Amino acid sequence: MPPSARTLLARTLVAAIGVAALAAVPLAAGSRDAAPPSGAVLVQLSQPPTYPALASERIYFVMPDRYANGDTSNDRGTAVGDRSRTGFDPTGSGWFHGGDLKGLTGGCTDPVRGLQRVKDLGFNSIWVTPVVGQQAVQGDSAAYHGYWGIDFTDVDSHLGGADDFRAFTECAHTLGMKVILDVVVNHTADVILVGGAFIGPDERPYRDCKGKPFKASTYAGGTTFPCLSPQNMPKQATLIGTDRTAKKPGWLNDVTAYHDRGDIDFSSCSDVCFEQGDFYGLDDLFTEQPRVVSGLAQVYGDWIKRYGVDGFRVDTAKHVDRAFFGAWLPKIRAAARAAGVQDFQVFGEVFERDTTTLAGYVRNHGIPNVLDFPLQDSLDRFAGGSAGARGVAGRLSDDDYFRLPSGVAPAPATFLGNHDMGRAARMIADQAPGASDAQLLQRVLLGHSLLYLLRGAPVVMYGDEVGMMGSGGDKAARQDMFPTQVPDWQVEKRLGSPAIGKGSSFDVKGNPVGEHLRVLGRLRDEHPALSTGSTIVRLADSTSLVVSRVDGAAHREYVEAFNGSVKAVKVTVQTATPEATWSPLLGTAAAVSSGSDGTLTLTIPPLQALLFRAEADLPVRAVPAPVVKARPDTLSEYFRVTATLKTLDPSSVSFATRRVGKAWMRVAVDDGAPYRAFLDPKRFRRGERIEVVAVARGSNGSTAVSPVVVATPRP
Repeated sequence: MPPSARTLLARTLVAAIGVAALAAVPLAAGSRDAAPPSGAVLVQLSQPPTYPALASERIYFVMPDRYANGDTSNDRGTAVGDRSRTGFDPTGSGWFHGGDLKGLTGGCTDPVRGLQRVKDLGFNSIWVTPVVGQQAVQGDSAAYHGYWGIDFTDVDSHLGGADDFRAFTECAHTLGMKVILDVVVNHTADVILVGGAFIGPDERPYRDCKGKPFKASTYAGGTTFPCLSPQNMPKQATLIGTDRTAKKPGWLNDVTAYHDRGDIDFSSCSDVCFEQGDFYGLDDLFTEQPRVVSGLAQVYGDWIKRYGVDGFRVDTAKHVDRAFFGAWLPKIRAAARAAGVQDFQVFGEVFERDTTTLAGYVRNHGIPNVLDFPLQDSLDRFAGGSAGARGVAGRLSDDDYFRLPSGVAPAPATFLGNHDMGRAARMIADQAPGASDAQLLQRVLLGHSLLYLLRGAPVVMYGDEVGMMGSGGDKAARQDMFPTQVPDWQVEKRLGSPAIGKGSSFDVKGNPVGEHLRVLGRLRDEHPALSTGSTIVRLADSTSLVVSRVDGAAHREYVEAFNGSVKAVKVTVQTATPEATWSPLLGTAAAVSSGSDGTLTLTIPPLQALLFRAEADLPVRAVPAPVVKARPDTLSEYFRVTATLKTLDPSSVSFATRRVGKAWMRVAVDDGAPYRAFLDPKRFRRGERIEVVAVARGSNGSTAVSPVVVATPRP
């Protein structure tokens, strides 16, 4: 992505999420000399990061059609005929199978076939694929997955009705679980006939209803937009027959509400192509238009109002325009507050494995949180044995690219596999060729230990807990929990349990994966540091990863140790807690003790994870003044500011900048070494000199300020 694209939103007010504090929220009046902040300014700057509610969630991801069939009368929706009309064929992997919302809710508190089962597995949130009305059939497949929306005002008839979704959300809330609804803002079902290769704006610009060309990006995120007419769109879009009124609400039937540029070519697409092209032929919404933004806010705000859902997972978030989230999210959050949902959480699907590119969607597009594809790749490789721990450690360190003036710590949704790429066991197995079944099981348990003990909100796909592996991604990863009629799935290999045959996965008892998830869920419940504690990587090499998690409120340190090799390893690591006994909380290990210098020696069994808790508080230490350096980053287009602290004390460091004659502005807060902040050079004038300072805060609340450094982010 070119730098100009990444900084477009800096020109708009609403899109400056995480940049607002830098640009518009002065902490106090500044001076023209090089004096560091003091007094009330220092107090405000020194505040440690906060963690979003998402950080404490453990999310069970489910496709209702594949979970449980609670009402066979809705298997075919409202249609009559064969699968080409109804979409229903329980013997085919790409068709509706009959699962529904009534089946997902079950008896609610029934521990075997009610939602209570999910709660008992240790989850406190449930994410469901879109439940809006679908175009049942497209091509040679059906919309069982929920991503071909056509009626955004109602529940799809294959899944039941509004009362069924309400009963599901009410049951979840009764059980203390949050409901995360999958939503699509990028596209609708493929109803409009456009087709063909993408035609870009250089070749065929947008023209208003009078034929005058314009750039859509000029108006993105705003309140006005040129008038449009179907005949002046880049490609002539056609609706035929009943398709003219098929979508709800009615504004979705207007062809000028879509980009009308043709299909994305994923092998040679530009940024504009990714944002304005049809995703696999699906009708791409013209989200630069304020009426489309408002329409989507009204549609999804109504789902919050009617059902009290607690958050959204946003599908294909990468493919909407850069200003969309800055304009749409405030409306969604206002709807949530009006519905009594005060801490509405949103995370987006941005399929990017490059961390700095992924961070750009948070920094510049205004997506508050994302699915962590880079970490998924590193965890699977480490757990599978194809790579050491340095990739995992590097990804944790790269959280600094996501740190913003708001002070909200990165807490992305984390996962090992999903419904698109393949299940967790399959993804790890692909990194462990030749592994025996017993070893593969150990590796998958190790993968889930990493997922739960490291920062972020762990997401587990339905069926993983009963050993489902699948044979690949997409349709090959979406097996039935209830008795399946797909022949291949009846004999498909499972991990820790035999092939299911014609049985029900709800009758599978004691699968090691499910039992391990229960243990890990309890640990996160009992020890908040595993969700919201700061992260300090102590060791990362070819076999081992050792991480400290620190509970700042309780002044207590935890140590997590992971061994990705088939041999036991002995490691000695530095901790912040000297002369302490460390009690084991997970794994086959006895209590250990740290020396007077805080060093801790551990023996990590093969393919295992260990968790220890110090039985002594962190010592009281005064935090020293940090030393600041500022220079261009070697891995990105950003300007990197680094602070070093000569202390063992777990600390946080706030970074602030000041333009000449202006006030100190916080730019980031980091609670785990290496302490870093990243500035976007494009937000400064060429040759502009700024003052930079770091404020350290120790675990005992003491503070210290670095000398002021003068830097030029944009030479």
